[in-house]
Amino acid sequence: MSFAFSKSGSKLGYVPSQVDEFLASARQQYLDPQTQTMDAASVRSARFELVKDGYSISAVDTAMEKLEDVFAERELNRIYSSVGQSDFVRLLEEGLELLRTRTSRSKGKLFSKRKWPNRGYNRKQVDNFSSRIATHLNQGAELTVKEVRLAVFKTQRGGYAEYQVDAFIEKLVEVLQRESILSKHSS
Repeated sequence: MSFAFSKSGSKLGYVPSQVDEFLASARQQYLDPQTQTMDAASVRSARFELVKDGYSISAVDTAMEKLEDVFAERELNRIYSSVGQSDFVRLLEEGLELLRTRTSRSKGKLFSKRKWPNRGYNRKQVDNFSSRIATHLNQGAELTVKEVRLAVFKTQRGGYAEYQVDAFIEKLVEVLQRESILSKHSS
């Protein structure tokens, strides 16, 4: 696991020393999974400051997503091994039910709205994406972690509260990762 990132030039990018320090710790965890100094949640929640001529944001974000996927797969495989298939499926079903409950709400009411004149995620875009998620949850339509991570929503006054939508998307990623692990163990 090694990363070499391009610089952002005159644009803003991540502070190289912060990224390098984080990835040095991640490298230790990657090479020795037993150390358990870092997990997928640590990677997901990592934040870096911005500076001119920092590391390319998109390149670092892509690397972080891959790293999170590797750590998540390891963690979920450990959980599967320790709890067994039936309990793993039960945990997956709990996550699925939480997502189904949210996506079954009426359009325009899926999440709390920001008070006027504050901005939040565009309700129509989030509702449309949520419909796609509901189709996956209820009919098994394909939906990948990458597609979820690439979802971008414009903002609007009175839009959905970002923290709620972001938490929902994090739960969706977790459920998709669990589904992937289950399908690997079932084949």
